[in-house]
Amino acid sequence: MDRMFDQMRRSMVSPWSGRVADWDLPEMSRLTGRTDSNLSIERDDEGYVVLADLPGFEKEELDLEFDDGVLSVSGRHEVSEESDSGTSMRARSVFEQVHIPGDVDVDAISATYRNGVLEIRLPSMSDRGDDSHRIDID
Repeated sequence: MDRMFDQMRRSMVSPWSGRVADWDLPEMSRLTGRTDSNLSIERDDEGYVVLADLPGFEKEELDLEFDDGVLSVSGRHEVSEESDSGTSMRARSVFEQVHIPGDVDVDAISATYRNGVLEIRLPSMSDRGDDSHRIDID
């Protein structure tokens, strides 16, 4: 049964080779439009709220950046498993870029990651600089 599920997982992840190691996940995500997150953006009274479902990732594996009106979310999670047939390596990547319309107070951007859900708050302001800003995840 485990072998059957492993074969199904590999065929769904990489229809070309059947092996995840031969597949460049970030490159394929850009080429095929595949994403590994369920990302949504909403507007509220204070600005914008971006939510991304990223189960299995650790906070340290995620990287957030806001530059010139574009929010970038990226990350890579790797898992190695030992079985009777050897060691297999699985990798899961995410790369999303979202254009945030309007002015954002880059110094007030905050992010939290709990139970596999990343929440990024981007408060609005009237006077924005053009500096990029790295966002720490709480």
